[in-house]
Parts: sequence; C-alpha cells; structure tokens
Amino acid sequence: MKSTQTLFTVFLTALFVVACSSEPDQKQTHIEGQITVDSEIDPYGDFSGIELLVAFQDREGELRDTLFHSVTDSAGYFSGTATIDERSIYPVVVSRGGNIVGVINMVLADSDSIEFNAELPDLPNTATVSSRENDAYEVYERLERSFNRVALFINAGRIGSDEVEDELQKWSDLYWSLYEDRHGTLAAENSASSSLSLLQGWNDELMMQRVDTLLTKDQYLPETARQLALQYHADSEGLDRALSFLDELEQLSTSDLESQRLKMQRIEILYDSARTEEATEHLNRFKADFADNEAAMEWADNITYDLDMLSPGQPFPDFELETTTGDVVSNESLKGSPFMIEITRFDNPLYQEQFERTIAIHQIYNSFGLEVVTVPVSTSQTALDAFFDERSRLWSVVQPGTFDAEEFLDLYNVNQLPTRFLINDNGEIIRRYIGTEYDDIVRGLQQILTQQETES
Repeated sequence: MKSTQTLFTVFLTALFVVACSSEPDQKQTHIEGQITVDSEIDPYGDFSGIELLVAFQDREGELRDTLFHSVTDSAGYFSGTATIDERSIYPVVVSRGGNIVGVINMVLADSDSIEFNAELPDLPNTATVSSRENDAYEVYERLERSFNRVALFINAGRIGSDEVEDELQKWSDLYWSLYEDRHGTLAAENSASSSLSLLQGWNDELMMQRVDTLLTKDQYLPETARQLALQYHADSEGLDRALSFLDELEQLSTSDLESQRLKMQRIEILYDSARTEEATEHLNRFKADFADNEAAMEWADNITYDLDMLSPGQPFPDFELETTTGDVVSNESLKGSPFMIEITRFDNPLYQEQFERTIAIHQIYNSFGLEVVTVPVSTSQTALDAFFDERSRLWSVVQPGTFDAEEFLDLYNVNQLPTRFLINDNGEIIRRYIGTEYDDIVRGLQQILTQQETES
C-alpha cells in the first residue's frame, strides 16, 4: 500500500487501538528491506541513517509506545521486529536527518514477514510492500477501487433499477470469494464485511448465512459484520435479541480487547435505546473492570456525560445561534417543531458525501414540520461560500465566527464530525447520530411521526 495520511490523525487512531488493551497479547511482525536515494539527489551512495518508525502520539503530540524502529546501514538495508497488540494498518514513518520524507501504511500482523523497498525522495511511487498480509490487502484494494467505480454508476442512475440487485449480488460474491481465497488475513476480514454490507436490506437471508459462516470458521465477527448482524436482530426480533447476540459473541471471544469492545457496544446500544438505567449499570461495571486503562476511562467519561446530559428522552440543551440570514435560531424559536441539528465542517468529505441525502430528507419531512440547522465549526466565511457556490442553501446555517466553537463542541460532547442530533417537537432528544450512523435518521424521523400521531 502506498497511500499516505495525516500523521496526527493516524497516530491517534492507532493509539486508541493499542491503549484499549488492558492486558495486551503482543504479536510480532518482521520487517526488512532496502531504502536507497536517487543518485541525482545523493551521488555518494551512502544510504545510512534513514529511519523507520512506528509509534503513537498522545493528544499533546508527545511520542508514546514505539512499536518499531530501525535505521539503514550504508547500503540502505534495515531489519527489525515490530511488536503490536492487534493486526491492523499502521503508519510507518520514514525520515532522514530528522526530516520526515513520507509515510507508508502497512498491514502488521502476527508472524507475518514484510519486505519493504523504496527509493527517496519519491517514496510513495517507488515503495513496494510485500508479505502474505500486504499482498492480500493489495488485492482487496484493487477490488474496492473497481467496485467504487460501479457504485458511482449506480448512484448516478446509469444502471437500471432492475439490474441493481444483480450487480450488488455479483460484487458481494466477489468480495466473499476474496474472503475465502485469502482466509485469515485482514483483507479477508474486510472483504467479508463488504460482502455482507452489499446484501443488507434486500438479501438478509444470505447476509445472515454468511454471518453464521464467519462465526463457525473464525469464532469472531469484524466490527462492520457485527453491526449488521446486531441491526438485523434488533429490527427483526427486537432489542433483547440483539443484546443476547452480544452475549453469544462475548462467550466466543478469546481476546481481552474484543471483549472490551463488546462491553462498550452493549453500553452504547442501551444508551441509544433510552435504556439509561441499564446502560449506567453496565457502565459502572465497565469502569470497575478497566479502571487502570486510560483510554477506556476516557471513553467511559465521554459516555457518562452523554448519559447524564444527552440521553434519548431528555431535553436538548439550550442554544441560541445567529444564522447567515441574520436571524436567531434557538430552542425557543424551534418550539413545537421537530428539528435536526448537524455539527460539521464544510470540508469534511463524509458530510459532503451525505449532503444530497440531507436535501432529500429535508424535502420529504419538511412537510411534517422538520427543521434543519447546520452548525459549521472551524469554518471561515470563504469556506462556507465555496461550499454553497453550487449547492442550494435550503435550511438554517449558523454564521461562522458568531459563537464559541470549542465551547459548543464541549457542550454537546462532539468528538467526531459530522455529528447530528434529532429532536422531537417537545424539545426532547430522539438520538444522536455520529458519522456514518446517518442511515438511522429516517428511523428516528418515523419515530417522531408515530409520536405525533399518538399525541393527536
């Protein structure tokens, strides 16, 4: 893999993976290879001192938990062992003379042996990464790119509606074949999840058959597959069945980290379902079990705030904001109307991707009184104007710079963008939706309509 990413974001993401393990079952990956320098840049042929580092930063930017470090000899050769807690994609930082020259993402997995070669300064285009895991992941990325092109055609309506299901079935089968061919790799795990995602909602029977196959063969479900299975059980058999399914997964789990994630997911499901008392009971046990785990306690503090202040059924905290039209929007001005408040940046790719669906939701549910309020954080007037240059501004947008963004994010405990809150016409929280949870908003809107019909 040759993609580079923002260091701080990648480091923080990986840091949480590592820090969440209270008793890490450490694994090792051997990495070796050669890094040279273009003769036009360095005619002396001494390639020593090039460093490779896999490490994580804390929120203050300080290095923490060096997992791999190696330095090239005069011929550019290096060798070493990375010690990890979990198979995943890790950023390998390449530097020379104290200057970072690039970042290469690699799959690091237990007992895998990686050969990595590159020539500076063009690290992204000269790097080759080869191992069982990384070779499989390269196949998975090619399949992803091919499907994404087809998805663009589907979304643009260039594939007939009567052909869409056949196309989805074909690609689901291709992903499943990759799972079977490369079984035991991260690529296989991701391919299985993609296969299931393409079946959701129209071929749930096959989706759940494949869930059963994963459990039989691997005794484990990747996160996406787990979410799909939980949603299926909740929709078809009720929340208690989804919770009992979590019990089954926890009994199968052989990893402390996986068990911890399942406990966290149970608390989140109970929180989202307004079963606040149960969520609090499980959260208290979680705090006692993981009191020495800094990252787990940070997560617990966040959800404690959510349970106390932002649980479904509670009044939405007061706000008063100035819009781009000079009006003031607040709890009071929206009294009697359901509304969705979305907190985002306009340069956020996920928000941009979801924008057309927001328009569709607004057009459909505005007739039932739904208002939408967009609160842009870390956004300039220039960025706002650029975003709406070719887009319609159909609902209230808060004027950038007229409110304390940091204080606003703290008040609503926002840790990921976009985050949305759906509020009913009584000013009560229906649910919070983070990132890709956007798909569930329609279900929340239907809940509001049901409440309105009951009250009338």
